Amino acid sequence: MTRDVMERLRGKRVHVVGLSGTEGTAVVQFLLDRGVISITAHDLQSRETFPAAFRRYHAWMDPAAQEAAIDRLLTAPIQVRFRDRYLEGLDQAEVIYAGQAWFRHPENQPVARARDNGVPLSSMTELFFETVSCPILGVTGTNGKFTVVHLAAQMLAESGRKTFVSGNDRTHVPILYRLDEVTPDAILVLEISNRQLMGLRYSPQIAVITNLAQHHLDDHGSFDAYVRVKAGILTHQQAGDRAILNADDPATWALAAAARGTVLPFSRLRTVDEGACVVDGQIAVRVGGREERVCPVGDLQVPGAHALENALAATLAARTAGADAAAMGRALRAFRGLPYRMRLAAMVGGVRFYEDSLATNPTAAAAALRAFDQPLVLIAGGQRRGGTADDFRPMAA
Repeated sequence: MTRDVMERLRGKRVHVVGLSGTEGTAVVQFLLDRGVISITAHDLQSRETFPAAFRRYHAWMDPAAQEAAIDRLLTAPIQVRFRDRYLEGLDQAEVIYAGQAWFRHPENQPVARARDNGVPLSSMTELFFETVSCPILGVTGTNGKFTVVHLAAQMLAESGRKTFVSGNDRTHVPILYRLDEVTPDAILVLEISNRQLMGLRYSPQIAVITNLAQHHLDDHGSFDAYVRVKAGILTHQQAGDRAILNADDPATWALAAAARGTVLPFSRLRTVDEGACVVDGQIAVRVGGREERVCPVGDLQVPGAHALENALAATLAARTAGADAAAMGRALRAFRGLPYRMRLAAMVGGVRFYEDSLATNPTAAAAALRAFDQPLVLIAGGQRRGGTADDFRPMAA
């Protein structure tokens, strides 16, 4: 499929919006490496401020790699339009690639007009689907996405499966740089954000929705609109694909009725005939009429109901992708959480300080707080993405 996509793009006027960003850089370098040179790249930075912005967005690169990449982008046989000529010539584009937050910048209104006039608007995420030759396991939801991605990938790797992971952050190498390593016998495990789902024309063969809560309302305007975007991970599934949904979350489970693939539930509150649940104090997966006990709930190293839900979702997703029970159990027992997610940061004067800075909405904060049965103090702040201060009041004792 990669060859067909590249041949099509070689004959097109390709515009990339957001050159200094993680996604823009990855797309441009990916296309250049495959002989696509009719590229016009745009960036809101000036030429002078471009290097500093690039370094900020590419923390995963060492300094030497950063400088080499900057030099390549500025000397490649492509057109680069910085702030003073930003989006100049976009009306001539035949294909546009844009970073996932493009719509949040008022300067990008011409991108929306081009899309509305029929110019294909694509993304780094869409390139994954168009170019990989292996199955994709995609995870979305309000909270727990990357935890489920990490756990499922560990379970598959423990089972001997060649596994690749792509998260939604600036600290890991985008998988586009390693796409030549992704062979048909591998599996690609993706975290897919609400912004990456907007306009996406593909669905993963295995799609997971962890939960849906009031979040990113600044992007979508209403919870209903947010849910519609998240449901897009299921839109293009076909018969034989799998939709793994949280049966304990009403907003998520409501999407089961419209799913095109086979729906598999996970639940920590009740048993299910097909899916993942808790049986006699153990995480169990039931697929194809067979039940496998994977791990006692008490062996999980991360406390809380939300951690159990993440474990159930990951177990069901990994099992659906071919992981074995013993490997899944080993991965669950070894997992001690991810950076910035309920991490014990320090102990001072007998007081434990936990960092949970990726809990960027009241629902995530509440889930973390419920994991503790000792008296505690919540220190919170930042930019609101929806909801009000009232959302925090039920957390107070």
